[in-house]
Amino acid sequence: MSVERVFHLEQALLAVLQQAEQQGVDIDRLYKLAIGGLIGNTSWRWVTADHVAGAADELESAMRVLRDRPSQG
Repeated sequence: MSVERVFHLEQALLAVLQQAEQQGVDIDRLYKLAIGGLIGNTSWRWVTADHVAGAADELESAMRVLRDRPSQG
């Protein structure tokens, strides 16, 4: 995967999380549910065991970016 595509995917994930938060979604809960789904949701057939840890790491990284952002207001 190209570096540019990785950057685009990171930005897309951050945009989705930020918009979810602005719509009133508890993104900490969403994050935890997503991790749980990656680890144990057998109905998520697109999740491959080889990539679960990396995907969880990326979610944690995105949450860190959002938590560390300057306060708006």
